[in-house]
Amino acid sequence: MTRAEPSSPAPLTQRPSAPGYPIFHNTVKRFLAMLFLAALFVPVVGAWRKWDPSGESHENRRLATRPSLPRNFKDAMLYSDRWLNFYRDHFGFRNTLIRGVALTRFHGLGADTDGHVLIGRNGWLFLRPDGDQNFIAFRGLNPFSEDELDAWQHVLEQRAAWLAARGIPCLFVIPPNKETIYPEYLSDEVSPIRPPSRLDQLVEHVRETHSPIHLLDLRPVLLAAKSSGRLYFKTDTHWNDLGAYVAYRAILDAAKDLLPNWNIVPQPRSNFVPGKAPVVEGDLARMMDMSDQYPDEWLSLTRKIPFDVPPGAMDPKGIAVTDLNDPMLPRLVFYHDSFAIALAPMIGPNFNHVFWSFNYEIDPKVIDREKPDLFIDEFLERNLYLDPPTDAAVIRRWGEH
Repeated sequence: MTRAEPSSPAPLTQRPSAPGYPIFHNTVKRFLAMLFLAALFVPVVGAWRKWDPSGESHENRRLATRPSLPRNFKDAMLYSDRWLNFYRDHFGFRNTLIRGVALTRFHGLGADTDGHVLIGRNGWLFLRPDGDQNFIAFRGLNPFSEDELDAWQHVLEQRAAWLAARGIPCLFVIPPNKETIYPEYLSDEVSPIRPPSRLDQLVEHVRETHSPIHLLDLRPVLLAAKSSGRLYFKTDTHWNDLGAYVAYRAILDAAKDLLPNWNIVPQPRSNFVPGKAPVVEGDLARMMDMSDQYPDEWLSLTRKIPFDVPPGAMDPKGIAVTDLNDPMLPRLVFYHDSFAIALAPMIGPNFNHVFWSFNYEIDPKVIDREKPDLFIDEFLERNLYLDPPTDAAVIRRWGEH
């Protein structure tokens, strides 16, 4: 009897399939195809139907608006870009997706920051300025060059000289960044390297060159007042009313020195009623869409006799005027940024007439029209990491003379 040779295995293509495998395989393919189509069309339809369980955007910026139909060739050329910008800001479930990413980061499943916000200790949040993701400004690793320092001082000096020629003293006020006053709440990733900051450099350069400008550095008074209560919001970039009041007293003391012939009396704390309330959403928590995860307190000082500043005064590029009709008080032109929101109800009652301008460059026509007794120029410390402002040619020419 001959021994049978073992049969060779059937080719792979001829093997019987597992029962039900083709059905399962086709179902998966159909499901993935439907999922792909949904990923394409649901955001589009959602933008039209405004589908988003998270509601409105909490971003600290204005979202793009729906572009109107083009009216000319130039509009037609830009129409697709404008529509794309609008779609990016309004596609379906966009805010829900942003919220989901924020929650995963909060619970340690991703990076601990959205790129613009640094999460510190004990619920403190800090702003990462554009281009400064490693906090090199705070750490003193981005100092002024000699040319940059000279350029900044030159702009301030030409402003002061142009105003002085009109008999108007000028006071420059620089509120410090939150991390400057509360470095102890920064995270461990910000190593404590601290050569002189740009504000240190400017203050020292003004002193060494015997510059005639009046520059008010608020860091000493704010650092000294830290023991009396928290001066900045934990989840916002700004100082609170307590910090603003400390700054207000220092500003008024400097104003008295510049206006010795006027009776300028700072308001006592007793003119204000202290209060405490939850902060609905700090600007930093809002940027992360995490206001509910980062609670804060609003430590307020409310003036017993209200002083209302028109809303336009505190809008970027906005202007407004307040009048007390009291000729015994001086007139003021106050150029400022958002740190003046808390200062305004304190400073306003000390001046007969205030022209409020949320601007970076001085308008000479405003000064000639308003004829103030004092000009205050307030800008935040982090502005020193930008280019200095470019004033009108008439002011720049005066600086050259």
